[in-house]
Amino acid sequence: MKLSEKWLVIFLVLILTGIPLTGLTKEIKPGVIITKENFSRYSSSLEELLIPGYYLHIMGSKAIRKGWITIPVVEPKWKYQPPPGFVEASRKNLAEKRCNIGSENQLLGFIGGLPFPDPQNGLELGWNASHRRLATEDKEFPADFKLFNAEGKQERYFSWHLWKKMWIGRTDITPIPEIPENNGVLDSKESIVIDRPHDVKGFCLIRVRYVDLGKADDCYSYIPALRRMRRLTGSDLTDPLLGSDAIPDDFEAWRQKIDNKMTFKILGTKNFLVPRHYTTEEISSTRGERPPEFIRGSCFQVEWEIKSLWILEIKPNRPDYPYRKRLVYVEKDDGTATLYGGDNYDHRGRLSHTNTFITHYFHPDTLFRMWCTAVYRNTLTNHSTMLDMYPILGPELNIPIEVFTVRGLLKRAR
Repeated sequence: MKLSEKWLVIFLVLILTGIPLTGLTKEIKPGVIITKENFSRYSSSLEELLIPGYYLHIMGSKAIRKGWITIPVVEPKWKYQPPPGFVEASRKNLAEKRCNIGSENQLLGFIGGLPFPDPQNGLELGWNASHRRLATEDKEFPADFKLFNAEGKQERYFSWHLWKKMWIGRTDITPIPEIPENNGVLDSKESIVIDRPHDVKGFCLIRVRYVDLGKADDCYSYIPALRRMRRLTGSDLTDPLLGSDAIPDDFEAWRQKIDNKMTFKILGTKNFLVPRHYTTEEISSTRGERPPEFIRGSCFQVEWEIKSLWILEIKPNRPDYPYRKRLVYVEKDDGTATLYGGDNYDHRGRLSHTNTFITHYFHPDTLFRMWCTAVYRNTLTNHSTMLDMYPILGPELNIPIEVFTVRGLLKRAR
């Protein structure tokens, strides 16, 4: 047998037996399911299509090679719609051009909705991302945090309740559009109480955000072991929460307050492979409950779709801030400014923390039954923290002011 014929036979055997060929790539498109058996064929395409943080998470944990997850690629199946009042306010912002930007990054003319439905620059897109709305303006978030080591084994956990109430920009829950007598002072309040396990039960965190960009968030914590309140500084808001990899400024991919030092730049748009939104009935035959074996190692087993996203660069421009820049990936075509991930770079230029597996699961008939997921990852240590959250939403939910006090939080922790 000639040498060329011999290599042809080897090639055919490899193809027929399904053994991957080094360097051979295949197109990723709807209908493809990437598994540990065929991963090598798609690895180069995955590196091109995945947000960098996702790629590092999947590669760093060897999630596919270990068989934790597969990547089923599907056609887009369901388009998320924000609450109706928010949608109407966004339409008015577009038609009437109610919002504009001040000389020091201020958002002027804002009443509610997406400020700039047709953003013309990075700062307008940044304000959209800051005011995005995946739920109503009063919300309660029970959640479980699971902490994983580099091998994907759970080391510990804690659970919390988080409450958030918007003081301005209210579109769907009365009072609309602003809490009475606020007079444009407060933007929102947020509180957290840890309810288990016992060694951290009763830890409280309260964060108050002001409309004035020159006024930093007020943030306080209650430490039950000391029975003391502590006022947190800006640097504390970039510390991982209770030893996890979840940083308050990284919640929902990006929760940092916009100030007059920050700069924003749209680096472009690109098609990315991202976890898709679901309706609860799609993924379970058990009346919308979470499907079995949903958590795999430090990953979630989800379906993926190809979606066009803006790449938004955010620079804090503060030497005392731990990140030199953020890249957040913003939905482009649906008019929601949904964030699909965040990559955070330290002052040495290293990708140090990422937000991945951000997925939302909605009841198809109402926005007021859902759950959502996210994974926070320290890429320098390969440690991950998984957030599994069950929001309580609805027009009848009007969060009392007492949950933004330590006394009110401790009452609920008991």
